[in-house]
Amino acid sequence: MRSRYAAFARKEVGYLWRTLHPEHEDRAEDERRVTDALRDAVARHKYMGLTILDRRAPDEAGIALVLFLARIFEKGQERSFVELSEFAHDGAGWRYLRGRLVPVRRVAGDPAALTIATFPGR
Repeated sequence: MRSRYAAFARKEVGYLWRTLHPEHEDRAEDERRVTDALRDAVARHKYMGLTILDRRAPDEAGIALVLFLARIFEKGQERSFVELSEFAHDGAGWRYLRGRLVPVRRVAGDPAALTIATFPGR
């Protein structure tokens, strides 16, 4: 997760593409279209920090969970969010499978206090 956040901050869209799990929905799309969209997104955002809040080892299906808080701004407006991400090993490494995010403004209380068990919508 940390490497993907760093890739967003460093605008390394090729790395972001390569670390998507083969079953991620964007993998059904054209690589150039996805990387162009990523390039547009990273150009608009300022990445201010990542905090890993909780994690779970792979379950019986091989899915590992990571809950994190991403501090992001766009033109001075806070776009920070908390995401519960799923990662799966593809034989070569851990890849991003999917995630559910909640904007910080919609989290009751301190978003940094969330755990996987208390993640909204879990």
